Amino acid sequence: MKVKREVKLALTAILAAGALIWGISFLKGSSLFERRMLYYGVYDRVEGLKISSGVVFRGYQVGQVVDITFTGSRNDRVVVKFATKKGLRLPVNTLASIQSGDLMGTKVINLVPGNSTEVALDGDTLRAEVEQGLLEQVSHQILPLKQKAESLFSSLDSVLVIIQHLFNEETKESLSNSFLSIGRTLTNLEEASGNLDTLLRTESGRIRQILDNVNDITTNLRGSNREIGSLFANLADVSDSLRAANPKHTLELLNRCLQEIDGVMSKIGKGKGTLGALVDDNDLYYNLDMAVENLNRLLVEFRYNPKKFIRLSLLDFSSARDVFEYGVVIRESSERLSPRDEFLKQNPGIREIKYKDKYLYLAGSYKRLKGAQGKLKNVIERYNDAYIVKIDFE
Repeated sequence: MKVKREVKLALTAILAAGALIWGISFLKGSSLFERRMLYYGVYDRVEGLKISSGVVFRGYQVGQVVDITFTGSRNDRVVVKFATKKGLRLPVNTLASIQSGDLMGTKVINLVPGNSTEVALDGDTLRAEVEQGLLEQVSHQILPLKQKAESLFSSLDSVLVIIQHLFNEETKESLSNSFLSIGRTLTNLEEASGNLDTLLRTESGRIRQILDNVNDITTNLRGSNREIGSLFANLADVSDSLRAANPKHTLELLNRCLQEIDGVMSKIGKGKGTLGALVDDNDLYYNLDMAVENLNRLLVEFRYNPKKFIRLSLLDFSSARDVFEYGVVIRESSERLSPRDEFLKQNPGIREIKYKDKYLYLAGSYKRLKGAQGKLKNVIERYNDAYIVKIDFE
């Protein structure tokens, strides 16, 4: 069977086109018959990355960039589509970083694997990052040096201005005068040192005598160390005694007493109280004077006419009277209570007797024991220490 010439030409053209496509793919680092995994990365900028740029994993090229498109309402993001070999298993948190592949600035996508155990699937979007280029890194490192250099030059300029201001004609004249003053000062010091040397040579005897006197004084002080120590010990004892006496508290008490006395004298001066009325009220004075005069007359009359006031009975029935009583004691004290005591104010009808060197305060006294027991039942709830005492009047 004879093949036509046109068919041969068509087959040759198809084979040539296929070979061309395969060659271009081979030069790009991809194969038409190789299965690939596609991934995506979204960047703010791609820094010169282009289609067919390499994809590197651990320093080895495993794929290439397939497509680059814009996204967003204002095309403010860039979507990069890249392919890798089918057998490459990447963690789902792998980082797709755009960085320089060589010193010429060729951009590649470097795949930095993450620590996830989950594997990224075909069509997943990986984490994206744009690494600074060499020029940008150099610029960031040089910028602080540039700023410091500018600051240094500004400081040097200020220093030069100050130096220029210091070394003007007026400053030069001031410096010359200062050096002249220093020269005069050194001359005066030299003269003073000469005078001092002359004084030491001429008055050496008196200086020696003064030093001997000082030596005698120090010797006497050394011999009196014990007496001086005793003196300071006595002073310490006196200060301790004063501290223990608490003079501040004593002065406060004295000040308080003086204030109270001043208040009492002020009340007396204003006519308040008994003494104030006695000092200020003439009628009270006259009444007291009249009372004393009447009492004197009464005593004189009693002296000369006692029968007028006392009637004596021929019969004495005292032997038939009981010589003891039963008292209900609600309080006892070794000392007599003051009339202003709160206990006496609360019990105005209380009876006070002194019995066997004690002061007893009775709620009542009875001829019979039964009456005292009845009173004790009434007061025992209020005064738990109440008891009955038999008072012997013999």
